[in-house]
Amino acid sequence: MDKDIQNQSNQSPSVTNNNTQAVKTVTLPENTSNIPVEYAKNFRPLIKILLVLLCLIIIATAIIVPNILLTSKSAEESNISTNTTTISTTVTATTVICASGYVQTPSGACVNTQIDLNNCGTVGYVCSSNYTSCSSGICSARPAVQLSGAIAVSAWINQTIDDATAQISLPVSITLYNYTTTNVTITSNGVLCMGSCSSSYSNGILPTSPFGGPTLFGFWDDLKIYSGTGQTVYYATSGTTPNRITTFEFYESFYSSSLQYCHFQIIFDENQPNIVKYIYFDVASGGSSATIGVQKSSFGPSITYSVNQANAVAYNTTLIFDTNTNTFSG
Repeated sequence: MDKDIQNQSNQSPSVTNNNTQAVKTVTLPENTSNIPVEYAKNFRPLIKILLVLLCLIIIATAIIVPNILLTSKSAEESNISTNTTTISTTVTATTVICASGYVQTPSGACVNTQIDLNNCGTVGYVCSSNYTSCSSGICSARPAVQLSGAIAVSAWINQTIDDATAQISLPVSITLYNYTTTNVTITSNGVLCMGSCSSSYSNGILPTSPFGGPTLFGFWDDLKIYSGTGQTVYYATSGTTPNRITTFEFYESFYSSSLQYCHFQIIFDENQPNIVKYIYFDVASGGSSATIGVQKSSFGPSITYSVNQANAVAYNTTLIFDTNTNTFSG
């Protein structure tokens, strides 16, 4: 018993009376690497928070910065595209190329100053009411081109053309004898071909072998286009589907004289397939050496209005050929 008491006495700290508490003073070592483990533990929550914040910053940077760059790049490309479009539009507006024989007006339209009554000779010069046409760039009483928005066979304008053919591609189909096409061949001798064609100037009775497919003999004769007169063959399409009108206008003279005119139109109505109309404005000979009609092929069938008949047509004569019934009126 005494031994136990003695041990307890040896293990117990000395006690100071007077109720004075012992104060423990801690002195940190100068080298923080030697900080005891218990102090490092106190900083762990703070370190974790800092690490989390750092990770969030890295993630945000990885997401936001590329988006900003992409947005900036997209805006830059859009700006470049807009500028390019503007430049392209400007170039297009200032670099209109008119077909041979046409001149560009300030508005960008192309006009034929050889035949345009409102731009005769030069752009902006308007012929007075004393004249009916502009011919060879001079206000004249000669026949005027009747077709609105006329497109000239460019290879023939302001050229001397004799016994020639030219091909035209149309924006709308035309139909005759149940044959439909958008590609036609015209001749300088008053003929329009939907199949095989010929530049023959020597007319004859229908059907005729030089022409193999559906053929329209508006005025098959020895005709000629004279340079410097505005003469050629014109064409245009007007209206809206399914009522579009396709018109061919032949403005020529006879081979023997540039002042003997042969001026007429061949007209197709989209809403009336297999029917064609001819309208005559000025035909010097009246048809005394011409063939007028239509044929399906070199073997027929065909519809003949006249062959070498004097005064067969005059101003404003209108002929209608109906290949549904193989008849004509006019």
